[in-house]
Amino acid sequence: MTFHAPSHTRFKKTLLASLIGAALAPHTALALDFAQAPPGTVEPYVAPNVILSLDDSGSMNTADMTLPGVLRDPSRPYCNRTGGCSGGNAYNPWVTAPQTLTRTKVLADALKDTFSDTALLPNGKIRMAWQSMNNSTTGSGLTLSDLGTAAATNGTSHNMMRVLDATHRANFIAYANKYSASGNTPTHRMVQRADDYMRATPHQNGPWADVPGTKLADAKNDNKPLGCRRNYHILLTDGGWNQYVQSTTPLNYDNRTSPDLPNGKPYTATAQTRLYRDSEDFTTIADWAFQSWANPLRPATDLHGKVSPLPEYDNAPASETITNRVTKTTATLEKFWNPKYDPADWAHMVTFTIGFSTDALPQKNYSLNKDGTSVTDQGAITAPTTLLPYGDDGNLADYANGTYTWRAYGGSSTGTTVTSTRDRGHDMWHAALNGRGRFYAVEKGEDLKEAFRQIVRTINAETEPDRGSTATSGSNASQNDVGIFTASYVPKEGWRGAVSSETFKSDDGTTVQAWDGKTTADKLDDTAFNVTNRLVLTWNDDIPSGSTAEVGGRPFKWTSGNTNLSADQKVLLTATGTNGGPSGTAGADGNNRVNYLRGVRDLECPDAGCTTDKPFRKRWSRQGSIINSEVWYLGAPTSNYALEGYTAFTRTWAKREPMLYVGGNDGMLHGFTAADGTERIAYVPRGVMRDLPKLTNPTFNNNHQYFVDGSPMTGDVFDSEWKTLLIGTLGAGGRGYFVLDVTNPGKTDGTGSSNFTETNANSLVVMDKTLPASTTTASNDDVDDLGHIFAKPVMDDANPQRTTQIVRMNDNRWAAVMGNGYNSANGRPVLLIQYLDGAKELLRIPALTTDTDNGLSAPRLVDISGDGRPDVVYAGDLKGNLWKFLINTEDASQWGVATWEGKAAGTPLFTANRGTGHSANTNSSTRQSITAAPSARVNDRTKTTGTGTSAVTGAVGGMMVAFGTGRNVTKLDQAELQQQTLYSVLDNTRYEREMTGTAPNEKPTGRVKVCATTTGVCAKLVKSSDDLPHAVAQSDLVQSTIPDTAAQTRDGRSFWKLNASTLNWADKKGWFMDFPLTRERLLKPMQFYDGSNLLMVPTQIPAKGSRLDPAIESCEGGAVDKESQYVTFINIMDGQAPRVPIIDGPNGLARYGMPPGALTMIVKGNRIHMRGRQPKQGGTGSDLVEEKMRRMPEMSLRPNWRQLK
Repeated sequence: MTFHAPSHTRFKKTLLASLIGAALAPHTALALDFAQAPPGTVEPYVAPNVILSLDDSGSMNTADMTLPGVLRDPSRPYCNRTGGCSGGNAYNPWVTAPQTLTRTKVLADALKDTFSDTALLPNGKIRMAWQSMNNSTTGSGLTLSDLGTAAATNGTSHNMMRVLDATHRANFIAYANKYSASGNTPTHRMVQRADDYMRATPHQNGPWADVPGTKLADAKNDNKPLGCRRNYHILLTDGGWNQYVQSTTPLNYDNRTSPDLPNGKPYTATAQTRLYRDSEDFTTIADWAFQSWANPLRPATDLHGKVSPLPEYDNAPASETITNRVTKTTATLEKFWNPKYDPADWAHMVTFTIGFSTDALPQKNYSLNKDGTSVTDQGAITAPTTLLPYGDDGNLADYANGTYTWRAYGGSSTGTTVTSTRDRGHDMWHAALNGRGRFYAVEKGEDLKEAFRQIVRTINAETEPDRGSTATSGSNASQNDVGIFTASYVPKEGWRGAVSSETFKSDDGTTVQAWDGKTTADKLDDTAFNVTNRLVLTWNDDIPSGSTAEVGGRPFKWTSGNTNLSADQKVLLTATGTNGGPSGTAGADGNNRVNYLRGVRDLECPDAGCTTDKPFRKRWSRQGSIINSEVWYLGAPTSNYALEGYTAFTRTWAKREPMLYVGGNDGMLHGFTAADGTERIAYVPRGVMRDLPKLTNPTFNNNHQYFVDGSPMTGDVFDSEWKTLLIGTLGAGGRGYFVLDVTNPGKTDGTGSSNFTETNANSLVVMDKTLPASTTTASNDDVDDLGHIFAKPVMDDANPQRTTQIVRMNDNRWAAVMGNGYNSANGRPVLLIQYLDGAKELLRIPALTTDTDNGLSAPRLVDISGDGRPDVVYAGDLKGNLWKFLINTEDASQWGVATWEGKAAGTPLFTANRGTGHSANTNSSTRQSITAAPSARVNDRTKTTGTGTSAVTGAVGGMMVAFGTGRNVTKLDQAELQQQTLYSVLDNTRYEREMTGTAPNEKPTGRVKVCATTTGVCAKLVKSSDDLPHAVAQSDLVQSTIPDTAAQTRDGRSFWKLNASTLNWADKKGWFMDFPLTRERLLKPMQFYDGSNLLMVPTQIPAKGSRLDPAIESCEGGAVDKESQYVTFINIMDGQAPRVPIIDGPNGLARYGMPPGALTMIVKGNRIHMRGRQPKQGGTGSDLVEEKMRRMPEMSLRPNWRQLK
């Protein structure tokens, strides 16, 4: 068992000060780029132009590739073409190396794999042209019409810009099949042709035509082609250029000082533009890339409409800091000059580059000498941690801050002579930065395919409709025995949000509106609502003189001193500009902003437009959007603990005022009464403080951002007395969590009084460990493992009013148990155990000591012994690992990751890797992210070993752990095509009771121990090493499938059967089922249906932008792919369909479609009603969609955890 000692450090003020400083300073980019608005807009889709420029020089014939393989044998020294060595990798491009495949062959295969994939690139998704370096027009030809014909002579001349349909795709595949190479490397000439091609006067056969080869433009657009079409250039070479150097005008274009950029932005020699310039008086590939980006390809008057900056740029912080991870040197770039964003709103071309060998990759750094011309060799470059694409944590900061200079030319008179101070690999990296694309450093043959796929996925994502401004409305619902509470948002009305209530009528199964038909927003916006008396709390991080503790919970109100808000927080609240609120005397006043956030509306912009006196964003409601946060209902205590004092606590609060808690993207967690929707309390976490000014900025309505977007949960704990605590998270709005005491909102019978008052702020706010979404943090135990927690609360299978995550542990202390989430500073998966009693320490149990771009998702806690204290935790991570944590001892220092027979420490129970490639997974392209909590149940099956008279039948034992894969948190996830899967795997661990005392007076402690040997008490359970705990492999599973053809269609919905293989427990350990539809994934927790072994699996195909009519493109309108949702019933034990008919129709039905959004289940008689709301076509409102399912027959008591032994 792995040992992880508890670690706890007070949330230090020194650290917080640094975080505040970082908030004011530029933000550091983190691994996952989270979406900041829901999908569902009606913005246009316009297919982009994509030009492929490919190297066919002689060195591409080098046979140094295997599949999979590397460009050189890493165990042997590398010998370049200018030197000799013994026993090394041959490099002479005209001599066959020890490996088998040429670079040309690997390139052709990668091209065919990527561009023949109709799931990645459906017909019409892009328009494409291609060219080769030498086998194209001779001299300085300016057209693409005949490029490639010399290499592929049989009917492949149609490589000009055309819509990628079946015919054009076939032409390209034929070109790739006959790809050949010879000659030198005239890269300049090739990139010039691409630039010239896009600058030609628009005509029917040109790249700007609405339908190249068919139609130039539409009359409704004044016979002008679309100007909102994006243009991309993908350039690949395997070495440095050496012939036909074509010069830009003026020479060395990226070092020019005039004119200004097309939007009026000056391009002068400053610290901000230094990254793009070089000191060489010569034209490089980077110059051409900069010209294609900065110099409009066509005048705006030639085009209809124009391209807009991507939402990523609009939502980016005002500046960000790039850091060299080795030297810790930094550079701070304003977002306009940050190469990761494309701010251009003119006709331009973005350049992606692929360096396809070591010679095409940067090797050394050079510093510029005082003469301004010569350079000094500063040694080998610091490579970034990721090469696909080339990351930002290497020497990029040093080129941006001027420590080093670009050196692609080298100082010879022609630019072709090899000198000792030049590095042609610089040019590919520099060109990608200048062209606002990305550089891909391909050192392994198998990485070339991934590089092309990543580029295409990026282009697809960038050209999807803008989902930030005109999204359709959405909702989620919370159901309990009292009613159904639905949270909603309407982006077209300034991202207005609300919670509404319905009451269930048990007599006829219908629901009726509650709260007199009003919503929580209606209550907040009522003219009688008193903003001054509104209870809004926050956390003051100031540490007063003479104290060691922060001030803690305080009213969210502006005062002259630091009583409520610290000096640092006040600075944050007065930020102006793109990353803040409006400027001016009224707009920048912190008091005005706090009052606005509390609900004062006097300074909102009038309908005629914003003024200096009324500068704040106009709101349709005081309540902001509620998107991913689920409503949590809290009434009387329901945990039923058999612990001292809990019965009295339950009696005291039997008539507690029922409350609804939900996070809002107005910067607050809200607490509403369930009786009528009136707000009783609100809380502003300190982690969102930095971005609160954005809510006052009029630009927010078109640039939505998440704030308190996580789902809260509550639980009863004992800390000197019984109380009810709330745990809140921020989702994409920030990292970490906060804790509130919500014991006493008041009572329905009017006895006693609520303690929800400003004077009780310090006791109501128990702790706040939230952090902004993107900050650089020093090494600190409290924060480095805190990530964005998106997980929904994990509910008790037997008590849907209770979460299993707030619980008494085996050390008899109360804690909240959570996965650490994503984008933590450490980037590793960690189980967080936040104690809620005593000193309230944070215990962290890392699944892996070190990792990158990972994080732990929602945990499932299992009480093996049945004493009410969890002994085991199962949780997945972003890299498909299913981890098991043992927390079964009284000594918390012994808690850690479970170990498996024959496996090294730090090995998961299972790794999900049936994917077909995921753009964000760095350690394996087949890993499938696990983001929803697993489900677990005792295996109740038997197995037979041996044959004939020696056959023995016995219990399989152990625990079945089921989980699904998929995620939907980043900007690229909605369009991700990776196969996702449902798994159920056997944890065959046996346990023995822990005893205290000596025989015959031993007594059970209530805890369990893992049977790790075949002797002693465990001998009856562990008869051989096969019965010791074993990890599970994919080969240990059998497959279940959903047929392509539906078995039934009714009410506009489809129903499917399920096919399962026989599971022989003697040699198999579980099953899997691939979700049948493209982009289908599991994002919500599963449930057991009606107390049975049947898993009820809710899967989704997330909404994403797409075209409504593929024949029409427009700069003004478009459509979306709406979300689809499915429910599948499958037995957790063996992957079989329900053995009793629960769905009306043919026997064996196990799956059906449901409307998107929240689903509710209502038990009525012998039926369970599954309900959803289907939006009406072409109008407002929705229709009820209902599936009435049969209940399961009565069953005998199933095995409990204790029967595992």
